[in-house]
Amino acid sequence: MNINAIENLEAIEAIDLDAPGPIGILPGSRIVTDEEGFPGPEVKWLSGEGAEVLLEVLDATFRSIYQHLQFTEGQESTHTTEALIELVGQAAYKMEKYLSIRLGKETDKLTERPTYLALQEYYRQKISEKAREEEAIEEGLHDMEAVRRDLDYEFFYIRHEDGTPHYNLEILRHMRLACDFDADYDTFEEDPLLQIRAMRDRDVHFSASQILTSVRPLVEDLFRFYRKMHENRLAQTLSQAVMALFLAANPRNLLQNTTGKTCLQYFEDFHYFLRHAFKTTEYQKLIAYPPEKSDKLSPMLLQLAHSLSYSLFHRAGGIKQEAIGLIHRTTRRGTEQKQAVLKKADSLWNQFLIEDENLRTLLSKFPSGPLFKTLDLLREEKSETQPLCFDPLVQQNLPCKLFEIGCRGKPLEILHLPSPTRQAVLNKVEIIDEFRGMLREIATHQPPRQHLLINLQDRIAWKEATRSRALESLQKTAEFNPLLAVITCPKNTDFYHQAKAFESLDQASEFKAALQKLLTHPEGGFYFPSSLKPSELEGFTQTAISFLHTQVFENKPSLTRREREDFIELFYQLLVLKIVEQYEPSSLSFTCKDALDVGGAETAAFYAFLKLITTDLSQKEAQDVFRWLLYTPALFVRERAISPERLTRILTFLERLDTVLLARGKTVLRELESLYRPGTLKGLQIP
Repeated sequence: MNINAIENLEAIEAIDLDAPGPIGILPGSRIVTDEEGFPGPEVKWLSGEGAEVLLEVLDATFRSIYQHLQFTEGQESTHTTEALIELVGQAAYKMEKYLSIRLGKETDKLTERPTYLALQEYYRQKISEKAREEEAIEEGLHDMEAVRRDLDYEFFYIRHEDGTPHYNLEILRHMRLACDFDADYDTFEEDPLLQIRAMRDRDVHFSASQILTSVRPLVEDLFRFYRKMHENRLAQTLSQAVMALFLAANPRNLLQNTTGKTCLQYFEDFHYFLRHAFKTTEYQKLIAYPPEKSDKLSPMLLQLAHSLSYSLFHRAGGIKQEAIGLIHRTTRRGTEQKQAVLKKADSLWNQFLIEDENLRTLLSKFPSGPLFKTLDLLREEKSETQPLCFDPLVQQNLPCKLFEIGCRGKPLEILHLPSPTRQAVLNKVEIIDEFRGMLREIATHQPPRQHLLINLQDRIAWKEATRSRALESLQKTAEFNPLLAVITCPKNTDFYHQAKAFESLDQASEFKAALQKLLTHPEGGFYFPSSLKPSELEGFTQTAISFLHTQVFENKPSLTRREREDFIELFYQLLVLKIVEQYEPSSLSFTCKDALDVGGAETAAFYAFLKLITTDLSQKEAQDVFRWLLYTPALFVRERAISPERLTRILTFLERLDTVLLARGKTVLRELESLYRPGTLKGLQIP
């Protein structure tokens, strides 16, 4: 923003309307009111002839502020922006009064000029809405029911732009009272969530063994040459990370076998040392200045750091069947709590809904996992010298490999991956070094590999814009461009929810046109990298939208809100499959802030969608995988069930697709195949 803009507003604000003095314009469009301070011919003083020159300067001032707000959207605090807009309004009002006094006649209203109206409209649409949402979030952080539902819990970690928290310490007292009340339950020892810590402990125990096996030759080299590198901080930190892995892989340190440090705690130590290895001066120098060919030890250290990162993100774990068993037991006991007969529904999808209700019935009988998680967080922050930040990997939300599919004869690993970022304040985000290390490792594979990250966050919403744009920017760097593709497909917009302006968009033609437009319009929230040619993308989306309307919705002239929501979900699946076909990545993730609700539901939906268009979901093993994908992330990280709204949304669109395929599957699948290259659908292999 031109510094003259603020000085102009301040000069106008300083005018005394009881004794209005002269007003002039310096070269460079700066307004002055001090005739003694700015003598000389360079100042053009306003006369009684007219105010056009001054109005042009004010237009330029409003335009400069408007451009500044657009450029810094999501980076400045709401309070700062509101103060600036208030200053604009006060200056416009005072200038109108001043001109009427000095010129002795009414002039055009400043508040009706296009530049002023554009600025106010931008504020109304963007900034004031953000302020209302911030207010709602801060109220929610003090509402026990909202905390129990785990709504916007990241704002207990993320602070305002000025460093102040979104909550106050009064919330601690409310939470302690709520937790004391919850803990009074007389069958506390039967809480199914009490098993989760032991299961997570066994999970990282398996993972530690897997990681050590994958990097064994590098670990042997590290300790063989360690004496030569004992003063190298990178070597020291990596050796500490490896030792922590060995301790995590030792069965004596399992929770059921020790009263001391557990495998889970040793695995957290491994992650801590690995992260600090990337911060060492030695690592930073090796990245900036690659080692000489004669240096045999430095490349080994780099490879070990990157291989450990890769293994952290691609670890398979070992408790999948245990987790499925926990889900079944919790569902069955929920039925017993309701004193109802375990009944079969009329369809598979209704059966999932009944099971979900039973599972939530049991979980509601026990202390709230999110409430205790948040209380632990606030206690931890009180004991720390530095404020905590939203960092999913540090907060026990570790990435992992969920399943693998075959795509045109090539393996594609589907990862659980929360946003690989750290965020302490709303307008600042950094990509974590472990994720960069994972990408640097896949660069060494032959043939080179690539990770496809489907970002489900809303890049134009103030809550998620900074994380989204950080991820999108990473792929634009020369180093990571061949290794990472980021596609943003938001799942929290008004259009996605068919809310507000889109709530009554029931004409199919209008709905399809809006969908097509929003894919490329800045207000849609989508983002596609330049490697996806716009002409090809537009051609596919038009064909896919036409296919869905014709084959799934039978060319209905109008669509209900539920039908439009299903249409959007099905379109997302078709689009992701097309992007997979285009990029042929080696790994894929559906990433939101934490990959628990939005990301977890989308991962499960993608699996079920692929099963339906290749075989079906009738086998118990496939249904159990679907349940595991739905419930495990939220259960194990936040000790709660997946968001019921997200669950219902995907079950309804899957039921619609299943019904259509049962009725006329051959015709639909034949038309579906025409959207992709020959052999793409037939080449899909889903476990």
